[in-house]
Amino acid sequence: MVGKREPLDIFFEMPLNKWQIFDSKTLANSKVVLLQDLKPVVDMFNSAGVGIGIRTAMEVISELGLNEHDRRRLVAIMSARSFDVYSVRAALNDYMTDAELEQIKLPAKEQERLQQYMSNYSRGLLKVILEGTDTKVTSRSSLSTILEGANRGAVLKNLIDIAGKLRIEPQGIVVYISKLSEIILAISYYQRVCDTMLPDLREMLGEVKKLHDQPGLQSRFPGLREETQVALDNGRNTVVTLNGYFDLFHKVEKFFDDITPEKFKSMRESVEVHYRAIGMIVCFWQIKINDWRDRFWDERGRRRDSTIEQKYNFFKDTIYHNLYTIEDNLGLLKEAKLDI
Repeated sequence: MVGKREPLDIFFEMPLNKWQIFDSKTLANSKVVLLQDLKPVVDMFNSAGVGIGIRTAMEVISELGLNEHDRRRLVAIMSARSFDVYSVRAALNDYMTDAELEQIKLPAKEQERLQQYMSNYSRGLLKVILEGTDTKVTSRSSLSTILEGANRGAVLKNLIDIAGKLRIEPQGIVVYISKLSEIILAISYYQRVCDTMLPDLREMLGEVKKLHDQPGLQSRFPGLREETQVALDNGRNTVVTLNGYFDLFHKVEKFFDDITPEKFKSMRESVEVHYRAIGMIVCFWQIKINDWRDRFWDERGRRRDSTIEQKYNFFKDTIYHNLYTIEDNLGLLKEAKLDI
């Protein structure tokens, strides 16, 4: 049995005190959750941390008498199709200042853990910035210190050259690099979460395959083979599509070979769309996997006793339900083109 997922990696729920977003303390002490039907709700808690029930956004606004500030932010968050850090930032972009948005980010420890993934995407950027120096970047934190020390002159020259190619002022290159680094960090994070999720997904699909191949069930449960086949096809399509997208993004290493402002703008706009699709797909499968685990595995990772009939009925009501909702997002990623 695959180990438990870390809370940081859960996309289908978010404690509303994870970041300082709301004035209302009651609201901040609750959490927003995507249910099995993918509808967002607020899981309310009172001041003692005791659950007092599920509420829609409008019910929360009415019961708590939220001010305009909190009302708009709550509706924005609940419109997100995933509650990962980047989807939340995108949802709140029009309702928070830059300084407020800056707090909605991955913890430093998590950013360091992403180094293996970031290295896959950032070699081209680092090669150009550090050309002619003996500087070695071994972590994200050390990237911020490249202008310190004996190599400062060479690094500044390289940055000025990049600024010339982009037709921007040299002081603007810091903003440019920051934006590009944010894209690389986001895709690195999504790939790490996907890599964590895929073994869980394959394990669940293995159980679905056993249902699909079970002899004699078709006569008792008409539609079983077709329904399980749809789930298997969507699962395999998810694995192939996500891996294919990350392989495509690896080409960002060559981004600086022929860099132009137009290429950067095009890539940034494309990837911002892809963020949302990846987040939604991961969130969708996390809900399915979580429900399947809760039903058929105990807290110690041991299988619970269940009959074939119980597994099929649960599969149809939870795993098969709403499978079509990820197809458009999978199609978007499968057809993704990045001008890199």
